[in-house]
Formats: sequence, structure tokens, C-alpha cells
Amino acid sequence: MRIKSSAAILLLAVLSPFALFPGQHLSASAGGVAGGADTHPEWKYSKEIVLPGQTPYGELYLDPEVYAGAADDLRDLRIVDNTGTFIPFYKESSEEFSEEQLTTYSATLIHSAKKDANTLLDYKVTPLAENVDVQANRLEFGLPDVNFLLHTQLLGSYDGVAWEPLADGDLYSVNGRVQSSIELGASYKYGYYRLIAENNAANLQFPSLTLLRSTRVTHTDHFKQQQDAVYEIRQKDRQTEIILQNPGRLNISGLQLEIGGSGSFTRQFELYDGEGRLLPATGSGELYRLDFKDTEIASTTIIPAMAVSASALRLVIYNQDDTPLPVEGLKLEYLLDRLVFAAEGGQPLRLLYGNAEAAAPQYDIVNFRDYIAGEGKMLARLGAAELRQSPAADTAQTSWFQGQTGFNIVIIAVSLLLILFLARKLGRK
Repeated sequence: MRIKSSAAILLLAVLSPFALFPGQHLSASAGGVAGGADTHPEWKYSKEIVLPGQTPYGELYLDPEVYAGAADDLRDLRIVDNTGTFIPFYKESSEEFSEEQLTTYSATLIHSAKKDANTLLDYKVTPLAENVDVQANRLEFGLPDVNFLLHTQLLGSYDGVAWEPLADGDLYSVNGRVQSSIELGASYKYGYYRLIAENNAANLQFPSLTLLRSTRVTHTDHFKQQQDAVYEIRQKDRQTEIILQNPGRLNISGLQLEIGGSGSFTRQFELYDGEGRLLPATGSGELYRLDFKDTEIASTTIIPAMAVSASALRLVIYNQDDTPLPVEGLKLEYLLDRLVFAAEGGQPLRLLYGNAEAAAPQYDIVNFRDYIAGEGKMLARLGAAELRQSPAADTAQTSWFQGQTGFNIVIIAVSLLLILFLARKLGRK
């Protein structure tokens, strides 16, 4: 009985530290991150969203640190308030602008005649260039300097002989109220126009006519930013290689070379990604500078056909037997994304990113983007990046015997020692 009691006491003494601390891992410090961001530890990084004032909606542009730490498609972005509640937002990378483009043509009065009580006035349009069609959807007449009101008909012709009815309307100038144009409703390519002024008893004349083509053009502007590139230059086999590093996986849309010296040059170039794949570029595939007496024409910008987020790019400039170009700098242009969010909840708001397991969020706010676009949005800025978890630091701070493997090794060793101890005691007996 004394042998068994001694063995049990020895086993408890050896195992008691591990019973109290069974393989626990030390958690990394939040590094000073305060508020609701702490409630979502699965996100690795956090940035404070700094709003300069009160606003129903805010917007912010992502910075290179976010692109470096977030998922490639930015699906892991989240905004939280100081209680950890998710704040709805939507992402956009461009905005559309609509503008009116106006083309004008002049016309000459070539014939005027009376027919019954009506006056017929024929005009010939002057095209902008030879063999270029005239296209107009509105006609503007010069009015006589008297008060009048006339009902009119408008006809069009391609040859000045065969006429086709187009529209009718009123022309007038009454006590400062003026109607001098006739809308066609569509664009027409007639080279001749006839105005019929009905019941023109005063035989009023309209000697000038201007044709207008009004179109609304919508174009898309992508958000872009420029920064100095990290690169190295190598000279080899009559060519210059520029290796550009892009560790943050910025979506590069352009490269701007700064070439020193003076004088004209022309060089062919090719652009590759880090794995050696050729990347098509817009334009002729040439870098050049042409110096004239009073003018310099230069093209030292490289625009990939599609923006590229490769971690490295290789630009090859073919010098042939010419001296390598004195490259003094390189700037990269990259595409930006903008988050538009509801500025609600307790401040400060924070942007979370760095969670490979997160799926892209879906918020109703995206259905109201047209309404929000018409509202005033306050531009916010992002604070410094804060590391919210660090598995590597946890591992370094954990004692070897607190890990699961170390714990198992100790248990096996103690069990073997106990067996040997009991065997020796029983053998002596």
C-alpha cells in the first residue's frame, strides 16, 4: 500500500502544473485598438475612419496598406462602429459623367418666294468638311426685330429638289418673349431646308439659319492615384531591364518614365509580369522624344491594355546599338476603390480587413446609390494600420511545455518513469 500511495503522490506532483495549464496559447495584444473592433478578432488589421464632422453619408478612398493586407477582390472589407456593429457600405471604382456636346453648322438663304399668303425660304447647309455628313436635330433662325407670331412648316431635302416634311412649329417675338428654334426630334442629314411661314402678310424674312446637333455623352472616369515606384535597373545584351516591385498588389494602370538628358530618341519596349508573361500595352509600343526647334514631342508613358496587379513587373527597353536611356525616375499609376458608407453608430468607425475566410457582404444601401450620389457625402480619411492579431507572436510567447505536443511528450515520459519506479519496487519485494 505504501508503494502505491507513493506512486500516486509522485504522479500528482509531476502532473499538477499541466493540469492547471493544459496547453494554453497566449493571445496577442490588440496593440492599442479600442472599441468594437475587438469584437471581431478574425480580422487581422484595423484602421480608424476619421470623419471631420457630422454627416449622414461618408466616403473614403482605400490606401496601399489596405490593398496589401486585404483579399485580392476586397471581399473581406468591413466597417464597424465602436460597439462592433457592422455599418453598411458599397464599393465603387469609377464614376460616370454626362455632358452635352454641341455641333453647329451654318446655312445660307438661297431662295425666297411668295406662294399665296405664305413665304417660302430655302437654305443650303455648309458642311464642316468635304464628304462629311451634316447631322442636325435643331434649327435656330435669326428673327426680325419686330413683334410677330407665325405658324411655320419645315421641310428637308438632300438635293434641293425633292422635299420631305419634317416638323411644324411657331416662331415669335412678342414683348421680349422669343421662340426662334424648331426641334426635329431626331438627327437628320439633309443638305437643304425649307421654311414655310404661313400667312406672312408682312413678308417677314429670316435671313440666317444655324443648324445644331446636341448629343449627351456619358463617359466613365476611374479613380486613380500616382506614387513613386520601387525598381531596379539592369543593363544586359543591348537592352535595359527595369524590375518594378509591387508587393502591395496595387492594380497598376500606367507607368511614367522620367528620362533625363536632351535630344531625340526612339526605343521599342515590352512589358512582362513577374512570371514572364507578355502584357499587351496600348499605343505603338514605342518610347520616344522628338526635339524640334521650338517644340518637344514625347511619349514616355506605358499604359497596359488591362490594369495589372502582379507582384512584380519587368519592362524591357531595346536599345540596339544606342546608348541606354538615362532613366531618372519611375512613377506608377494605380486604380483606386472608394467606399461609400452610412455614417451611423458610435464613433469612431473602423475599417477591418485581412480575413481570408470572409465572404463579400451584401447590404441594401447599394440599391440607393443614385439617391446617395445626389446627397452631400463627407470625405473621410484612414488612420494608421493597426495589427489586431499576430499568430507568430503567440507562438513565440508560448512555452514549449504549454503546447499540445509538449504536453503529450511530458505525459508519456512521466508514465514511463512511473512504470520503471513501480517495477523496481515490486522487484525488490
